[in-house]
Amino acid sequence: MPRLLTIKTPNGDIYKHCSMYDEELEKVKPSLWIGAYKYFQLNQIARIPKYEARIMVYDYLRELANKQCPDFLRGLYYTNKKKEQEQLLRDKSITIEDLVSWFLYAESLNGLFSQYSYEDGENELNERVPLIIDASSPDDIKTVGKTDLSDAALLHLVETQKKTMAQFIDFEDGRWFCFYRKNKGLAGKERGEHGQHLHFISNAYGITREILVADFKRCKCPTNGFHVDLKDYGVGE
Repeated sequence: MPRLLTIKTPNGDIYKHCSMYDEELEKVKPSLWIGAYKYFQLNQIARIPKYEARIMVYDYLRELANKQCPDFLRGLYYTNKKKEQEQLLRDKSITIEDLVSWFLYAESLNGLFSQYSYEDGENELNERVPLIIDASSPDDIKTVGKTDLSDAALLHLVETQKKTMAQFIDFEDGRWFCFYRKNKGLAGKERGEHGQHLHFISNAYGITREILVADFKRCKCPTNGFHVDLKDYGVGE
């Protein structure tokens, strides 16, 4: 199920991060995942009634369908060369909305969406953690779902979580493309001079999808992923 977490950026900003937690999706139509995810945000987080939330999801998908996916992102689907893919992404910045429109554009090319996530390290408290933790205000921790943990324990979980999520687009001819992210990368806390960013990798990088997914599940990320700047990912996301 999705969980809402909070990440603190280096400059002190605090923002919410809603992500699929301990759940795998295997080769579904992107619009189905996008719609279900948006519905969860509207109904469970924003507390909008089910009927109204459904209408808003339809409007959201319609708006995305009419939105032009950035040319450099669309171009990734039309080359199977690593250098050309990196050239398309070099010095570019993308928003989460750009990424979602890229997933949706893949559907017009018969692409399918998959998602894998893992927590770095075992957490013996998993069974006691609520569905949602909103720690935007450390003095007023809010939760959805049952928990017997104290506010201090919940805040500690939010601030120390080490999570990686990988999202794939697959095509029938064997080509695949993946953007993956770490909480540290989203918060701009990874080593180096990178700010908030995602990582990109594809079949053109010489690694099989099976090995890559197996590595993700073992909490191991590829060392040759390409950094892509993430913009406008802050308070309110």
